[in-house]
Parts: sequence; C-alpha cells; structure tokens
Amino acid sequence: MSRPWKKNPWPRVGKKGKKSYLLGYYDHDHRERTKTCASAALAGEWVRDYNRAAQLGPESLRRFLLDLDAREATGTREGRTLGEVAELYFAVDADPDLEGGLAPATFDSYKRSARIYILGGVRQDCCREPVGREPFAVRLAALPVVLFNEPHEPRRWREEMRAAGLNKSRRGEAWKVLSAILSWAASSHLIEEVSTNGCLLATERTRSRRRSSRSGASGRGSTGRRANCQVAAWALSPQAVEAIREQMLLRTKGRDPILALRDATVVSAQYGLAARNQEIWGLRWERLEEDFAEILQVISWGELDEYGKTNKTTERRASMPPLLWADLQRWRAALRAWGHQARDVDFVFPGDLGDKSRGVPDEKTGAVHLTKNQCEKWGGKFLTPAVKKVAERDEFRAILGATPYSLRRGGISVRLRAEDAQIVAEECGTSLEMLDRHYAFAMHDLRRLGPRPFNEVWSAARNTPSTPPRPPAPAEQPQRPRLRLVA
Repeated sequence: MSRPWKKNPWPRVGKKGKKSYLLGYYDHDHRERTKTCASAALAGEWVRDYNRAAQLGPESLRRFLLDLDAREATGTREGRTLGEVAELYFAVDADPDLEGGLAPATFDSYKRSARIYILGGVRQDCCREPVGREPFAVRLAALPVVLFNEPHEPRRWREEMRAAGLNKSRRGEAWKVLSAILSWAASSHLIEEVSTNGCLLATERTRSRRRSSRSGASGRGSTGRRANCQVAAWALSPQAVEAIREQMLLRTKGRDPILALRDATVVSAQYGLAARNQEIWGLRWERLEEDFAEILQVISWGELDEYGKTNKTTERRASMPPLLWADLQRWRAALRAWGHQARDVDFVFPGDLGDKSRGVPDEKTGAVHLTKNQCEKWGGKFLTPAVKKVAERDEFRAILGATPYSLRRGGISVRLRAEDAQIVAEECGTSLEMLDRHYAFAMHDLRRLGPRPFNEVWSAARNTPSTPPRPPAPAEQPQRPRLRLVA
C-alpha cells in the first residue's frame, strides 16, 4: 500500500486566511481519497497511524479508516448521526478538488443549504448578524443516520420546514441536498449504517394543484398578482430588449462611454445567441464568425472552464444573427479605438476594461476575463437599473424584475416561432423537454405577426423607435378679464 502524500499547495490557505493540510491516500479498496487536517502535527500523526494500520493488512486499514474500533468500544457503531454523515459527504465526495466532485457553484449552493436546514447552523440576516438556528435542522442533524433508511424521518422533516414558513424553493433545494447525501451514503462503503435513500421512498405526491400552491401564498384571496412572474419579465420581447439597449447607451453620466457600449453589446450578445450568463463571459473573438459562434469555454465560479452547466453547454455552435454580428464588429472597433487590445485570443468582454488591476488573466494567452464578483454583479449593477427605467413606461411596465437570463428565454422563444425545435435545442445547448417546460413563451408583442426569421423580427424592433415622443407643451390660455364693479 502506498504511503500518504502531501497535496499541493501545502498548506492550503482559504479566503479568510484559514490553513488546511490535505493528504492524499489510498483506502483499503485502493481508491484514492483525501484527508484534511487542521495542522501539520495532526497530519503527521494521522500518517503514522495510517502506515501502522496498513502494515497489518487491508482489514486493519479498513477498520482504521472507518474508525470501527473506537465505535465498537463505545457502543456507537450504529449511532453515527446524520450531521456526521453530511459533513463526511462534503469532505470526501462532493469537494470540487476531488475527482468526480461537484462543480464549485453547486458545491457552494449545497453546502449553504445544508449548513442552515440540515446541520442546524446559525442563520444570518441581511446585515450578516446571527439570528438563531432552525429547530427542525438541529433535531435532524442529531438523529442516527440509520433512521433514514426509511421515509418517515424525511417526511417529518419536510413538514417541519413547511410549518416553519420556508418557501417552496428553499424546501426543494434542501430536500435535494439531503437526497444527494443519502444516495452517496447508501452507495459508499464508508457508511455501513445506510443501505438505501429514505427520501426516494417518500414517493407520495408533494406538488399541489391548489390555488395557494400555484401562487405561493395562502388559501385566502389576495389583491395582488404575481407581477414578477409575468411572461414579459421572464422572457424579454425584441421590443423590450431594444428599449433596454437604448437606455444602457444613454448611461454615460460619470462614466466612460465605452462601458455603456459594452453593456449594450452584452445584451445583444446574450439575446442574439440565446446564451447563458457564463457562456457570454467566456466568448473569444477567434470563435466568432459571420454565420456562427462557437461556444467552447465558460466562466464558471470566476474560473475559465471547458465544461458548463450541462453536457451540452460547450462544444457547440450557435447561429449568429446579422444584427448581432454588426454589433460585435462595432464593439471590436470601439475597443481598439479606445486603446484596448482586441486580439483573436482575447475575450469579447474583457475583465480589465474599467480598471487594469481587475480581471483574471489567462495563463496561456494573457487574455483577461471577468472575475466571479464581476460576473455576479453585472446584472444587478447595470441591467437592473436599465430595466427599471424602461419599466416606467406604460408599454413596458410588465418587464420589471427581468434578469440577464430573461434575454436567453426571450431569444429562444422568438426562434421557436419560426425554426425547427430540434435545431434550436442543439444550438442553445438544451433539450426538447426543457424548451417546452422553460423556454416556449407566447409573446403578446408579436401576436399580430406570423412566424418570421429571428433576425427579421429583431431588426424590425430596432428600426422602430421605442422612445415615445415628448408631448407638446400646452398652449398658453388667454387670461379671463376680471369684471370691475362700478358703484
């Protein structure tokens, strides 16, 4: 059996300066694993214990790694709690640094959800002040994991979350994380207490057809409607896209006009290619042609990655509308005229445009892409103000709440009016099922028009002035003469 080895960098320093010492080793089934220690001394002690157990044979090593001797001595072999198993899942299976681990964004989302709703961690308010723990999560984390071979405890936990007032989205996310933990535990030799996933045994229907469930409210009537869930904001029409672009181009007060043009071009690119947020930031000039755009890389969690959200995200070609091609050529010429390089290997939207000290350089090409913070903040910092300004007009009032992803949904919805659904699914990196469920929306702005090519519909929206003319100033009314009383 090979001896454990130090994994570079040693030690690993977190964002807050906390150090961790990672050791690589092979378990009794000769599978590569990772052990995290809080100090170098503890790491050395663990290595000595590992070598001593490995010299006695595979069975001794197995008992050491599973800590069976200690559990049998204390009578707690079957008493491992769900909280302990959850921590083990994030350490030895889900960690992005491990082979087959979760994507960084998914790992962060799962861990945040588990910390509050499964492990009973302290919640924080919007000002990052502690506000207490969820009682149902504290109880859940202390339960023996052997109970989760049956569906009773997952059902009870689900009802406790609902009684605590958690919305449907958070309940669904927490349920998904617990199911992932139990599925791993049932398939792993490390957790002998779990043989099946109790969440999968709770097969009763949880989706309700009640009005209150559909609206996300109580059973009693409400005076308001779901304004943020309207189709106009969920999938932007060509007219709304052009109104937003015009508003972005006007936002030059106190900032360089090149930044306003960048924001407008980002809107054009995401709408014209019907692309995801991470795909737009990973575009390079060398992958853009007059007819197609090749999507080979994405910016995921602030890092350049060849694998996107799904297996269809990268290594695909998307149609390039002529209107978008003209916008991109105008943007490239403006970049060069402004003094910024726009080589073939450079990113279409560089991360150091506003400040040379910002962005993340690519080691191979020297091109600079956006950081994780820049990618996450762009929508709220630049798109949302433009949407709010446009929504002040009566005809666009319903788009309030639109996000960058609304551009993708809108682009796909217009293409589906005139193109084959299979081609749209392939070029947009999705499936026919997802198109029908999340992207096929009827746009009232186009209801009087028959199916037309995407570029034609988009060009018509751009060529039609969307800024309403100012009303003429009211004419001065002649003053009414006053009557004079004569005595």
